[in-house]
Formats: sequence, C-alpha cells, structure tokens
Amino acid sequence: MNELQETKQQEVLHPFFSIWLHPKKTARYILDHKGLGYAIIFILLGGMASVLFSAMDSESLDLPTWAILLICLIGGPFIGLFSSAIGAGVFLLIGKLFKGKATYKEMFKVMGLSSIPHIWLAPILLLWMAFSPETFFRLDSDYLEVKNLLITLISSLVSFCVTIWSFVINVGVIAETHRFSNWRAFFTIFIPGFVVFVILLIIVIIFTFSFMG
Repeated sequence: MNELQETKQQEVLHPFFSIWLHPKKTARYILDHKGLGYAIIFILLGGMASVLFSAMDSESLDLPTWAILLICLIGGPFIGLFSSAIGAGVFLLIGKLFKGKATYKEMFKVMGLSSIPHIWLAPILLLWMAFSPETFFRLDSDYLEVKNLLITLISSLVSFCVTIWSFVINVGVIAETHRFSNWRAFFTIFIPGFVVFVILLIIVIIFTFSFMG
C-alpha cells in the first residue's frame, strides 16, 4: 500500500516546480519515470535561456534585438544540446573518480534540470530587453537614469541568486544520479570548472606577456 501511494505521488510530480526545493527527488523522478525526449525539452529551453543571459551587458554586440532573438530560438537549442552532451561526459568521468554509478544516458537526462531557474527568468529578460534595451545591453551610461539603474540592480541581483540556486540544484541532481554524497557532487562540478579556469588564466597570461614583449 505504501509503495502504491508513493508511486501516485511521483506521477503528479512536476519538475518545473519541484526542482526548486527537491532536486534529488526530481532527478530520480526523471530517471525512473520519464523518457529522453521529455528531458531534452529542458535542455533545449535552457539553451535558449543561456543565449538571453549571454546577451546581457553586451554593449559591443552590434546586432539588432530581433537578430538576438533569432539566435536564441535557432542557436539556443543547439548550444543546449552540445553543452549538455559535453557536460554529461565530463560529470560522468569525474564522478566515476568518486565511485559514482551513473551512466552517460542517465547523466544526459538530468543535464537540463539545473537550467530550469534560468528558464523561469527568461520571460523577465525578454520584457527587460523589450522595454529597457539601453539598460539590458548597457548601450550608454547616459541612459542609466535612477529608475533604469534600480531595474538593472534588481535584475542583476535576481540573476545572481538564480545562478547560485542553479548550482545548488546541479549538486543535488548529480549526487542523486551518481548515487553519492552532495560533497562528492560538489567536487564533481568544481574540479572541471577549476581546470578550465586555470587553463584560461594561463592563456590570458601568455597573451598578455606576448603583447608586452
């Protein structure tokens, strides 16, 4: 009877809402009860949301708003699929070092869950882009009146909080998928990020010294 009740509860679980407070439970629900096509929806939407985020503060981006939206709709899904495919492989390999038990398919299925907070924020970014493009793109500091500056500060704070929460969600999702602790999941995410940071730092230092020389 208890197992039947638990199954019914899982059937009404909505990842778009449950991921905020129950990342592990949501990940397990996706892994056990949803197919790959369902999981890819979040990956595609997450890719489009990432394009919107990357367009923020892009004062040097000489493109009209409609072109950015077109890139978001067409290029966003490919970016989401590519980054998820690479990320799933990296998190799988690093997780195996910590004795993780996930498969590549399992890891790929949950890759889009951490982007749900950004998907939630995407409509707000669209409205911000439409009604206050000068603050969204940082076109000119002369446009930053008190009202627009307040909007910018609030939006930036919300964006920062959502990004941090996405990281927290990702830790829980990877921990559940690999079936190990949150600390192991944290280092599974931190290690490749730190390696990439070091590589980029070395490249910047090399280019800096080459130009100085």
